[in-house]
Amino acid sequence: MDSVSRFSSGQNGVRAFSVSDKDSRATTPQDSTAERTLRELFSRSSFEPQSRPPASSSHSALSEPTPPPDVSNPSVEDWQAWCEQFKGNAEAELNRKRGTTLPDAAADQTMHGSRSPIYPAGRSTVPGNENVPAFFQDFPATGERQMQLYTFCRPPPGQALNPSDRNQWVSFEVHGDICKAYSDNTFTHGRQGTNSLLGYPNSGLVSAEKTGAPFLDDPMVEEFRAARRDAGKSDAVPFQEFQNGYLVDLGGKVQAFSKEGQRLGTAWPGGDMTAAATQGPGGVQQPTGPYGTTGPKDGDTSFGNATVQMGTSASHGGAVTSLVYDGKEYINNQDHGRQMQVAFSLDGYDEALMPTEAGSHRNGETSTSTSQVVGYGAQPGRMSSTVHPAYWLEPGEEAGPYNSVGKAVNTTKVSEDLITKDITVGVGGHDNVIRYDSHIHLAAPHDKAYVEAPTTYVNGEFEKHYRFDPATGETREYPRVHSEDPKPGGFADEAGNVPLIVATEDGKHAMAIWSPDETLPDLQYRLHQFDLKDPKQNCSKLGVTFGMSGGVPEDIKTQTYVIVGTVEEVKARLAELYQQNPTGVERKWPEDMR
Repeated sequence: MDSVSRFSSGQNGVRAFSVSDKDSRATTPQDSTAERTLRELFSRSSFEPQSRPPASSSHSALSEPTPPPDVSNPSVEDWQAWCEQFKGNAEAELNRKRGTTLPDAAADQTMHGSRSPIYPAGRSTVPGNENVPAFFQDFPATGERQMQLYTFCRPPPGQALNPSDRNQWVSFEVHGDICKAYSDNTFTHGRQGTNSLLGYPNSGLVSAEKTGAPFLDDPMVEEFRAARRDAGKSDAVPFQEFQNGYLVDLGGKVQAFSKEGQRLGTAWPGGDMTAAATQGPGGVQQPTGPYGTTGPKDGDTSFGNATVQMGTSASHGGAVTSLVYDGKEYINNQDHGRQMQVAFSLDGYDEALMPTEAGSHRNGETSTSTSQVVGYGAQPGRMSSTVHPAYWLEPGEEAGPYNSVGKAVNTTKVSEDLITKDITVGVGGHDNVIRYDSHIHLAAPHDKAYVEAPTTYVNGEFEKHYRFDPATGETREYPRVHSEDPKPGGFADEAGNVPLIVATEDGKHAMAIWSPDETLPDLQYRLHQFDLKDPKQNCSKLGVTFGMSGGVPEDIKTQTYVIVGTVEEVKARLAELYQQNPTGVERKWPEDMR
């Protein structure tokens, strides 16, 4: 990158490790295929985490059913055992359901495909329904869940609950994004599916504008309907009713509502239905927008909420060129290196073989990027993009003396590799928490890689910086890091795996970075601070970095959280995130790395 936008200098001596799919599960040679499938299915089921279906397959109804376990009894096993005596009625109802045709063609096709065994579902949290037995079935049998069928006992008006009566059993499908949200452990705050705040489903998929649903006047719903009308689409708002509220499909996100039409928490994906509402009637200030817009060029987006506004630009390969909190711009956005973006160096060649999301060194301060945007999109609190990144140096271009070779190694201006990112603003019920998911796909094998995912350049007024241990609450302040001028071995930086915070002098504006992938052997939070001839050009660079050697996997996925606010606020949010996703890593402070 130019005299400022340098790649991190910490790639020498990286340790070898392999990256595998985070969702993979270890198996042993003794595991049968059926047992592995059963374990995988149930680990993704809508019951509480760590629960397993009963080993016995017997489900003959008892002539004298045993009473249900006490409501205060937290035992999953007792609840499942009690439900098992009614499994025959559940199977009969689900067989009947699968013999019907669903109105939605995609859901109908899924329902008539492969399916999992039948499992007891979670106990309802809705008062008065705690003793209603329920079962569910996943579709397809393996792979990503697309649909679930639920069946439970619901007596007609005037009749007492009698699970032994086959005629009292009903069933409903839960499909698509509503299914994903309903069974998402984060969105349901650890109580998935029927065990969630919503309880059991009371309907299949319905269109709200035909029913006069109580949430139709919510601003988020009104905005969704207006966007569909502007696009020439039907004025449809798909939703599903549950015992204790609704799930509404708003085209890529799902919002929960109460029976009265009030928002429940924040939207899926990334939200939490139990969190305090951040927008809507009685909530904080409404976004003034426009958020969730795209264009006019590929890679131009605006997204965010009332607290944090973000933007990406086609002129910089769809990289983040703006992040505003409390009226203050954080991103430095000079040349094509000083954004929030993903970059990576290959085979130990430093900047001489470095795909860079925003563009190349020669793009400079122009409004043109050599990177090629191949896909992008935005919603009010989210954006995603995929690019073929430019190489930082063009073929034959001289590399600085701090690089391992004198000229660019690449023979093309644009890499065949792909960088995909998905950014969500307002995670976990907090408007100022940003999740940055990145995916690097390598088009050819490489022996080494050094990754920044992401690297972020903030303006020079972010002078102060701290390290904060979210497990213990310990905070240490450090002096400024003087990264200019570069030495032959690279730019001076500050390393360590203790999460990093940069802030203005008064502490009213700060940014923290943390990755739940910090268990990777070489993952560090690095800081550079550049003192340039023109102080107005000064900036600080903070990034999540890691190196690999001994063969690099074809796909590299990383998740990072970026938090903005006051110093104390970002520390509080970081501690909360860590408590929800503890890594247990041994911390190495900057002084331990010297």
